[in-house]
Amino acid sequence: MYRLLGSLCIASLLTLSVTATSFAYDSPRKYGIQLGGGMGLYDMGDVNLGVDYLTDLRAGNTATTSDMGPMGSFAILYRPARHQLWEVGYNALLDVENTVENSRGDTTGQFLLHANEFYAKAVIVTYPKEALNLNFGVGLAYYNAELQIQDDFTSAFYYDAVGRAFGLIGSVGLELGLSEQLGLYLGGGGRFVNANNFSYESSPGVRSSVKILGGSRPIEVNMTGGYAQLGLRMYFDKVTKPIDFSR
Repeated sequence: MYRLLGSLCIASLLTLSVTATSFAYDSPRKYGIQLGGGMGLYDMGDVNLGVDYLTDLRAGNTATTSDMGPMGSFAILYRPARHQLWEVGYNALLDVENTVENSRGDTTGQFLLHANEFYAKAVIVTYPKEALNLNFGVGLAYYNAELQIQDDFTSAFYYDAVGRAFGLIGSVGLELGLSEQLGLYLGGGGRFVNANNFSYESSPGVRSSVKILGGSRPIEVNMTGGYAQLGLRMYFDKVTKPIDFSR
């Protein structure tokens, strides 16, 4: 499934890149950057199993669960043609915390997840109105996820366990032109990724695999899910000033 979706995504990117390079395009919105933030929703994968395991260890244990977290974003924009846009960016997927408390109300179990998402998207731009753009994007992403596990019941602790994965990312959004150089972007989308191969430093200089709590197989965190995003886009027509050869 991953190979099929990845192949379709790469084919789409190559098609758009060939189309984009076939048109000369000059616009005050040819280059830009985007700053923003939003909220992400995640499947969480084995984190859910771990929370259930800790909750069932003792009578009276209760869980506080979450599958959502904030995100901050930065992207570089390049528009080689009126209907094409390349977006290369970084999303900081901030803390998603799940905890387990004992009957006295003490936190005795915790799963804390955050990740770095680096992506490249090809975007098709349409114009319902000149000042209102509709964007459809698809691309590839690389994830560096960090997981902290605290289990006071069995004295199992994994601090700053790191997992990595490649995935797919897609988006749909509206951009409202505030001026020639500014645009307000409101969008949403989804990601398809399963972070695995988590390891932690078990001793100085030695990294070991992180196992699922109560089991023997390596833990995986399915970060597949949706997101909503709000951003400010700032445009300029040239990267550098033109050289004056008449001097």
